[in-house]
Amino acid sequence: MDSGRVPALARAALEAPFEFAYVDETGDKGDPAASPGATRTYTLGCVLVPGGDWTDRLDWLAGVRREFRDAYGILVRHELKANVLLRGRGDLRDLGLGDGQRRDVFRRSLAALTVASSGVFAVVIDKEARPMDYQPEDRAWTYLLQRLRLRSERSGKPIILVHDGGDDATVRAIRRRFRRHSFAPGGVRVTAPLLVEDPVPRDSASSYFIQAADLVAYAAFRRFQAPGAKSGSVCDETMWDELRPVWRTEVTNARRDAIVVWP
Repeated sequence: MDSGRVPALARAALEAPFEFAYVDETGDKGDPAASPGATRTYTLGCVLVPGGDWTDRLDWLAGVRREFRDAYGILVRHELKANVLLRGRGDLRDLGLGDGQRRDVFRRSLAALTVASSGVFAVVIDKEARPMDYQPEDRAWTYLLQRLRLRSERSGKPIILVHDGGDDATVRAIRRRFRRHSFAPGGVRVTAPLLVEDPVPRDSASSYFIQAADLVAYAAFRRFQAPGAKSGSVCDETMWDELRPVWRTEVTNARRDAIVVWP
């Protein structure tokens, strides 16, 4: 990797005319009280990427993928999401990579975002904390959109939301409702003119940035809910620290690690 490009990418982030916000989820929407197999949390991970030199940032991630190819035989087209790395499934099934090797891939994938991204944060909904008289995805997306609205207002730059395809209609409906009925603390109605267009769905298999958002979501979940001794060999609560240089800590006053937790 050409480390000389890092300062240029950092400067370009300040001058970018707009940002992409790539979002993916981890956890399910089920009620743990009603369905014992449901996850405790529902989490969204967000990766912010400046738009002005987007191709250079994609090239940085592609360079990291080539390093994985050379070290572990992982092809640049292989999809690297959390469930693949945790269990060696999917495209990694036939490579015989151990836990330590897959942890290295997870860690270096996150570390690459400290160069390629202008910020990361996450929203964690703790479904066990209160009776589920709400939709966790609705609450999580609303909190995420609130943070993106504030970021766009402070920077004066438009943000384009890109998410993993699958719940396209749900995400679009939440976004459109947020556009019409959004309130600041104190009940003041606000608008979000710099959150432009409808959310754009992408197939994660074709997007390094969506795959990165998936890893961010899982790392944030593990920061909130530490794994057991056996299940944390690939990603434990310390993995989130790899992203520290690009934590957007302004998203919450309750914590200093860029993770919004509800309630």
